Amino acid sequence: MTEMEQKTRIPQQKRSIETKNRILAAAKDQFAKNGFHGTNAKEIAAAAGVSVGSFYSYFKDKKELFMEIFREHIEEKVVRILGEHQVDPDNRRESVYRLIKAMLDAHDPYPQFHREVLAMRYSDPEVEAAFTEMDQHSLGHVERFIEQFRDKLRVKDIKTAARIVSAAVEEIICSITIFGQDEDADRLIDGLADMIHRYLFD
Repeated sequence: MTEMEQKTRIPQQKRSIETKNRILAAAKDQFAKNGFHGTNAKEIAAAAGVSVGSFYSYFKDKKELFMEIFREHIEEKVVRILGEHQVDPDNRRESVYRLIKAMLDAHDPYPQFHREVLAMRYSDPEVEAAFTEMDQHSLGHVERFIEQFRDKLRVKDIKTAARIVSAAVEEIICSITIFGQDEDADRLIDGLADMIHRYLFD
């Protein structure tokens, strides 16, 4: 363990927790605006209103901070929101619509940060591993969703169906959140819900 790793700490007091949260919020904005490689610890500390020394007392470097933000997103957004997704067994079309909305809501409200994660996915093994973890969680949720309608399905291979549905939903989510097609969001979601409903059931 390095000297810097020994100095980083987990905040216990309210003031320390607030300081760390300010650093996390500032870093998310800086990474979104300037990208990972265009951001440094000094800029993050200044945006958070803390000293550079205070930054390094919580994070050994900006990479550790970046990964904490991403993993927090996975736990707080993807796991929690998808876990709260409710199925209406008597209304298959509405259930599909709710699935898409839940997966959309599970994406970070900072589309620029998510774009930076996508850019780093193919160049950084640690980001790729975390991204794969997020994808697998979403895929597992879709598979469990489809499984609940087993007796009413047109398709027979649930695992393959889950992959197809997940890929279609992720493509539309990227169009809405990453590429800014917000004005078409409602039409895209409705059309996608119709398409998935017909694929699974009709």
